[in-house]
Amino acid sequence: MENKDKVIFIHIPKTGGTTINSAMNNTFWQTEVGFNYRHILANKKSNSGDIFDSQNINKYKEYIIFMMLRDPVDRLISEYYFIKERQEFIDLLKNKPKNFESYIKNRQTQNAVVNFLKGRRMYDLHAANQEDLNEVLNVIDNTPIHIGIFEQFAESLYYFGEKSGIKWKKNIEVKRMTFKRPKAKEISNEIRDLILEHNQLDVILYEHGLKKFNNLNNEQKKLNISFNKDKYNHVIPYCAKWCFFEFCMDNKKFIKQNFDFFKRLTFYLIETQGISDGKTYTKSWNESFIKSIQVTFPNSDFASYVTNNFDISGEPLDQTSRIAKSVDDFFTENKHHANKYYKKIVFNETQIVISKDKGWFSSLFKS
Repeated sequence: MENKDKVIFIHIPKTGGTTINSAMNNTFWQTEVGFNYRHILANKKSNSGDIFDSQNINKYKEYIIFMMLRDPVDRLISEYYFIKERQEFIDLLKNKPKNFESYIKNRQTQNAVVNFLKGRRMYDLHAANQEDLNEVLNVIDNTPIHIGIFEQFAESLYYFGEKSGIKWKKNIEVKRMTFKRPKAKEISNEIRDLILEHNQLDVILYEHGLKKFNNLNNEQKKLNISFNKDKYNHVIPYCAKWCFFEFCMDNKKFIKQNFDFFKRLTFYLIETQGISDGKTYTKSWNESFIKSIQVTFPNSDFASYVTNNFDISGEPLDQTSRIAKSVDDFFTENKHHANKYYKKIVFNETQIVISKDKGWFSSLFKS
């Protein structure tokens, strides 16, 4: 990369920024937030505000600054399903959202991109306004700031490379993939309209950036890059911080009750067994949980219900979600006598299954 100290990347949350930052620095994960990498600080505040102060335009004209914008509907879907099980973010909201609709209507979540660029804290109580947007657009046009479009990712990387001298690798791993979320085309028209209604400033910003990107004089070429979008690459980093079921189980009481079991299972698989492959880890987690349920609650309706809703031949991550849903459904459908199944599951190494192509578990499904 030429003039590395003069290149600034602004990583707007949920716009593929971890992937870009890691690729441009040839690192496994994102680098430390600082002058050349604008993102969210430890206090959850953006460090981009000084760039989007019109008084600093001349100061930043000597820098090559770029950022990615994403369709506001898709970005908000990705944001919600990424943070909804992460308490450190949810705790920033005064009114905790019960679902996606209430998240959209929460004033603290609205026009988050404009607020981020103005240097405010994530879910700041200050609502972005038209004056904020006007200043952001003025800085983009007059600094200038180079904008890429998430939906045209490869073309955007080509553009960034042309402007900054960044040499991209032929294979780039996509970071921070959300395990379970609906696609933008799968949400209802009512939810889509609600997002657009409550994020008008972000919509105008995106449309402005999209127009600039599509009107670039030089034809944008796609890089000869393959993107590795394997979700299993993200399983172990995720589980090192959160319980695996957090992304798909609504019954947080069950998770809390068995927190010690889940923690010990996680680190037994990762550290004691040395599993580094996400798919093997997922299969082992699923099968170990089922076996532990059967041992803890032998010949019970609960064990039978969860086991019968599991398909060992299915895609492992789908089965993790399926197991979680079966737990949720059982406790919902059996409210009057389900409390006895909140008994803690005791971790026992003899009940842990290290998944292989065939094993003890397949015998459960033989006729």
